Amino acid sequence: MIPSMERADKAPASHAWLVEVFSAIQGEGPIVGTRQIFVRFLGCHLSCAYCDTPATHTKQRNCRVEISPGRRDFVELANPVPLETLLERMFELDSFAGLHDSVSLTGGEPLQHLRSLQALIPRLKSRFPLYLETDGILFEALEAVVDQLDTIGMDIKIPSATGLRSYWDEHRRFLAIAARREVFVKLVLTRDTLEQELETAIEIVREVDADIPLILQPVTPYGIVRHPPTPEQVLDWQAQAKRQLRQVRVIPQTHKQIGQI
Repeated sequence: MIPSMERADKAPASHAWLVEVFSAIQGEGPIVGTRQIFVRFLGCHLSCAYCDTPATHTKQRNCRVEISPGRRDFVELANPVPLETLLERMFELDSFAGLHDSVSLTGGEPLQHLRSLQALIPRLKSRFPLYLETDGILFEALEAVVDQLDTIGMDIKIPSATGLRSYWDEHRRFLAIAARREVFVKLVLTRDTLEQELETAIEIVREVDADIPLILQPVTPYGIVRHPPTPEQVLDWQAQAKRQLRQVRVIPQTHKQIGQI
């Protein structure tokens, strides 16, 4: 079964519950266009309406691991995957020095797998810069690993987009910790995004550091979410954010446009 937040953290530290491992181009945020090895963890404590990785929410007896970088020649490994096996496969995937700019720890929500991360991160850090993609909620788990990370891509979840409750307090506490490293904040926006939601997110960033980059990401239609914001909305929202923050960029999911996973 899918590891819940509790089950994932109780998994053996020597193993990890995974969906897939592969080499691809990062398509989101300010490091868009860089080459990464993606390690996608299984399981998420949220069910955002626009989620485009449904495999992280379904039962996965096996994970798929790419053999040759970018060739999509996957083999399957039984879950949970021994970390020694994972590391061996990742080092083979990194076929020459300089091919990959970093490793993306993504999901799902990787911070649900704290014990596995604590065992894995020191082994990876000797070879790769580490980039954490996270929903920006599990601040206690972040505290345990933050000083070993290089970059954090943190979401602030907008209720009108996710279809879930707000997590403003959790996001505030998370960003205060994440700011010890290089960090940016991403907002996924739809046509129904409310001005007050955006204003609250802007305030959270400003209260920590007005220099933290804010990425406005127009939603990619998926599942029940069909309506991205209009061009006028995007321009208005960027202007609203730039009144308080110094770095505000609009970046869609570019990997979908170039056939990346």
